[in-house]
Amino acid sequence: MTKKKILYIADGNSFHDIKWIKYFSKQTEKYKCYILTDSSSLISESSKLILKQHQIEILGPINPISISKPLKTIQSIIKFKLLIKEINPNIIHVLFATPNALWVNFTNNPYIVSTRGSDILNVIPDLLKTNGIRGFYDRFLFRKFKIAFSKAQYVTGTSYKQIEKLKQDMGVRNPVLVRTGVEINKINLLEKEELLELSIRNTPTILSPRFMNPIYNIDLQVDTIYLLSKVIIDKYTFIFIKGRTCENKYYQKIKEKLEDLEKNRNLKYKIYDFVDQETLWMLLKKTSLCIMTPISDGTPNSALEAMAARKPLIIPALEYDKDLFEKSCFQLSSFSKLELKSKIEQALESYPLEMIELGYKKVTEFGDNAIEMSKIEAFYKSIK
Repeated sequence: MTKKKILYIADGNSFHDIKWIKYFSKQTEKYKCYILTDSSSLISESSKLILKQHQIEILGPINPISISKPLKTIQSIIKFKLLIKEINPNIIHVLFATPNALWVNFTNNPYIVSTRGSDILNVIPDLLKTNGIRGFYDRFLFRKFKIAFSKAQYVTGTSYKQIEKLKQDMGVRNPVLVRTGVEINKINLLEKEELLELSIRNTPTILSPRFMNPIYNIDLQVDTIYLLSKVIIDKYTFIFIKGRTCENKYYQKIKEKLEDLEKNRNLKYKIYDFVDQETLWMLLKKTSLCIMTPISDGTPNSALEAMAARKPLIIPALEYDKDLFEKSCFQLSSFSKLELKSKIEQALESYPLEMIELGYKKVTEFGDNAIEMSKIEAFYKSIK
């Protein structure tokens, strides 16, 4: 059997990207997998090790496309074309459209574009909202994204809202819903308490699994902590994850508030710079409550992982897919601190068992990674 060569244009530090790729890279008799990243997101040493373990060959990095840097952009395009000529992949697969989908404008190889959330829900539509010289540049980029989508063999999105945006904004005729999905059995079977510090193991925790960037609205959670009772503050340790792409000014603002809460309310908290996949799963399995409050979202894997771990979950007032999230967790109706406070108190006191079981049932049916990746594999097989 001749192996299919798949070139992924993706983020080598992303759990979600690696999860998609490793499903195919471990099928060594069928696929040879490569990953190409741009220099704005250099792959960490720990991620390089993970990619190597999963037999994913690293290419690049390559400088991002930028009209303001024409010489570097021309050099990058030449480098990209030479890489394509050298590898001659059977399929190129773009994971997260912005900015990765711009590259497929410079190849004739068949390709797939997969959107994940903010790329198609915010970043691309916002290109049409700027004015002046910047507006001219952004509209040019919008057209390039639209061309990239129009020539794709397949376009996928991880939520129904993305599917609608792909149809309306990009004119994609038949986008396909393919969620990233989670590895439910691995989450259930994982028992590695040694991944957690002793202080975390021995106290109840409340977990905020999304990174400290403005889009994830961590400040709403921290502002709400000010309103919580002394009983909750004294009992629980609050866990946050900074993330590798954290905006420093935003992080400093959050950190100052947490330090103030520590000083004046005796808050116990822990900020991880970053955690690997298994550590995140153990944090989820250990926690008493998982909270996420982004202002824009696709189908959040951390929410699915919380449901797979059978944990209480609070999600924000966004248009999430009902087949997954309706009646399977607490959902806010606003971005109000008072409402979030009330939901936290209710979740810690009397989160319904039937909600946990329904969440587990729904993630098993609609959010299993193996089922979702089998859809992608069908696309790969159809591309000759």
